[in-house]
Formats: sequence, structure tokens, C-alpha cells
Amino acid sequence: MKSGRRIGFDFGEKRIGVATTDLESILVSPHATILNDEKLLVKLTEILSEIDPVYVVVGNPMHLSGLNSAKSKQASEFANLIRSIFSGPIYLVDERLSTSNAYSQMRDSGKSERESKSVIDQIAAVNILESALLSEKAGNSIGELL
Repeated sequence: MKSGRRIGFDFGEKRIGVATTDLESILVSPHATILNDEKLLVKLTEILSEIDPVYVVVGNPMHLSGLNSAKSKQASEFANLIRSIFSGPIYLVDERLSTSNAYSQMRDSGKSERESKSVIDQIAAVNILESALLSEKAGNSIGELL
């Protein structure tokens, strides 16, 4: 496995969760929640410059059937926006149920949905990046390469 940090995004129409790994890619941690607004490209540029990742993963919110959803197109467009500022590998990773799993994790830790709102996108991004990392470590495909 190549040494270096990885970064994952949970794309949303209003907010985008960001998670990163440490240099050895042992730990995945919440990094930030950014607003999906007119300053998005500037924020992405700053984060990618700071992290300098080996690769980027973007959650692909597929239908439970495994087919792409309407939101899959938006996630793909977001990944293409990242492509405009990042030349390394970018993967779309199946993220079915990542947000609902994140809410379950927060409930299990005693947090209400209201208390969880500020970090839920980050937790979903952690789940997406952990999934990609497990695939990478197992020698499997990380996701759909853009």
C-alpha cells in the first residue's frame, strides 16, 4: 500500500462531509463539513492542498438495487469538479446506507438527530473512506475510477 493520506467526501446538496486518514492510513478521522456553496472550489482547493492525498474517494449514493440514482449523477459531477484541481486518482465508492448508518452510530453513542446534524456528514464520509481503505488493503477495487 502506498504511503500517504487519503481523503473521502460525502457529497450533499447543502453540505459535504470530509474525512481523512493519517499518513500510514491506519486511522480514518472526521475532518470537516463544508457548505456546498459558491465558495466550494476554493474550499476544496485548500483542503486538497493541505492534505495532499494519495487518492480521493467520493460516495456514490446508489439505489439499494445497485443501480445509479439521480444523486449519483450529482456525486459524479462533484468528483469531476475535484478533477479540475486534483490530478491523482479519484474513485466513486458505493455509499448505500452510509448516512443512515452514521445516524445509527450517533444514536448508539447517545446523541440525538439534532445533536448529530453538525457532524453526521463527516461520520458518513468516515464510513465511505473506511470502506475504500478496507478494499484497498484487501487488494480489491477501491471503487469506480474516474
